[in-house]
Amino acid sequence: MRLPIILTVALALTSAIPIVAKAADPVKIIYASYVPLKHPTNITLEKFFSKIEKDSGGSIEFDRQFGSVLLGAKDIPSGVRDGLADSGYMLGIFVPSEMPVDNYIGDFSMLNDDPLAITGALNELVIQNCPQCTNEYENDFKVKYLGTYALTPYLLQCKEERKNLEDFKNVKVRGFSSIAEMIKEMGGIPVGVTTSEMYEALDRGVIDCTAHMLASQKSFSLGEVAKYTILDPLGGFMGGSMLNMRLEKWAELSPEQRQIIINNLPSVIAETTFSYVHSDGEVQKEMEAKGNKFYHADKEMVSFINNFRKDYIDNRIVAKGKERGVKDPEKIKASIIRLKAEWTKLLDERGRDEETFAELLKERIYSKMSVE
Repeated sequence: MRLPIILTVALALTSAIPIVAKAADPVKIIYASYVPLKHPTNITLEKFFSKIEKDSGGSIEFDRQFGSVLLGAKDIPSGVRDGLADSGYMLGIFVPSEMPVDNYIGDFSMLNDDPLAITGALNELVIQNCPQCTNEYENDFKVKYLGTYALTPYLLQCKEERKNLEDFKNVKVRGFSSIAEMIKEMGGIPVGVTTSEMYEALDRGVIDCTAHMLASQKSFSLGEVAKYTILDPLGGFMGGSMLNMRLEKWAELSPEQRQIIINNLPSVIAETTFSYVHSDGEVQKEMEAKGNKFYHADKEMVSFINNFRKDYIDNRIVAKGKERGVKDPEKIKASIIRLKAEWTKLLDERGRDEETFAELLKERIYSKMSVE
């Protein structure tokens, strides 16, 4: 039977039209963070995500879930592991029993008097020199560690003016790890409060002081409730993972897409670190203009802080690692001290500007990272 002329023509035209393959949907990566939307970390992460989306031609897409919208600080490690998010700001201090190695690294905060050198040393340690770190991330949490940064010094920020050790007797102070031990030996009472809970805890009298970086006077609005800040440094927090990816999601990416992410890691880590270095001074000026006080403690308290920091690294930290269940904590200690010295020397020789720092991160770490 002959087909009608119209149908015959239609079939002929259809067969002549080339079949266009549908473009693959972009790989969507859900990133969870507990810090506030306008926090410096999120500002640099936003640039990082946008750059990757652009460099990948839209084949990678990030779903930003900042400010505990999806997961809180304590929930992010398990949330990423279980697939509620694909990546997130993971900090072991909030889940110490689940991340003993990361918490042991955090104990070295007492050694942090140079956030640039410590950031370089920390990433080189975890990515290249610490099988226990790799095991904790990849085997226990099913994530690939990609990078992080060390913070500027933690300072005591209080609701009332306090200048000496006597002023801290029975005072409730927010602090974790080695800083919590310092607070206890000062006669204070360490309290485990997450960063997102600091403001409310101070406002309601749950704590009297908090140990945190100066920039949090603005980024966490602490300047509204903690108007007295002691400028003598307690050490700067190190550890955790700002950048990581669930292994299952990493496997979805092509080698080219993984390389795009790796290529952008040095710049975001450098920019994030410098955002804190610059922010501290700016925030102090801003808060001083509003009447907040910044000052040094008396000589006895300063001497106590400095002696505690040195003694903790020299004589206590290995025992702390063993207490946490870390295998061969002496080796991790030796690696951190060696890497910090190497990074300090490199930065002093090559320069301490942001561009040079990013170049060094690329040379020593990220140029050697496999896309597999």
